[in-house]
Amino acid sequence: MQAFELALGYGADVLEIDVRLSRDNRVVVIHDARVDRTCDGMGEVRNMTLQELQQLDAGYHFTDLNGRPSRGRRTRLISLDELFEQIPHARINIDIKDKAYKAVSAVVMALEKSGRHNDVTVGSFHPQCIAWFRQLAPQVSTAATLMEVAQLYFGRSLCLKTNYQYLQIPVRYFGLPLATRGFVRHARARGLKAVYWTINDPDSMRALANLQVSGLVTDRIDIAATLLNDRARP
Repeated sequence: MQAFELALGYGADVLEIDVRLSRDNRVVVIHDARVDRTCDGMGEVRNMTLQELQQLDAGYHFTDLNGRPSRGRRTRLISLDELFEQIPHARINIDIKDKAYKAVSAVVMALEKSGRHNDVTVGSFHPQCIAWFRQLAPQVSTAATLMEVAQLYFGRSLCLKTNYQYLQIPVRYFGLPLATRGFVRHARARGLKAVYWTINDPDSMRALANLQVSGLVTDRIDIAATLLNDRARP
């Protein structure tokens, strides 16, 4: 929560998160398959219950922007349910890292009555995972898979129908430039939103802003917020 509150405090529009399943089938907000790199413990997320995961210090190996250690500040992992409960208004982009599509769809579709599911976008590097998710939660926006991006890029005149709303892509992929004015315009003409990751330096942020992309994913919201706010001033 500390990371999300910091990002929102700087003016982030969307919280980009990664999720995995715990041993007791809870959706946990965490990027890595193991807890070793970020927490004061060892082991795979899938082999631990949510309660066991939340007993770890999730800030153990981090420092803040001033270099002060974050360990010992009661930073704990949270579930996807908790994120929606504690931050009820922010838009959320969910990257499914394992086969959590069924559990994620259940959490997201529980928000349908309030309309909050409209603030959610789901993507994954696992194409079958996204295919299954789309069947379970067709009302929720999704990002294109790698193959779908390739089809759009190389077969622009042939790709007549898309079942996704976002492109979440790097600036380059194996030397192929994806952040070009022509491709961004093509995506916009198709009603798609092109979002690029992971953009941490000011020059790249400016270049993408000049292309009028729909968004960028960054670890440095402090830099992005300052740069983009300056651009918006008259």
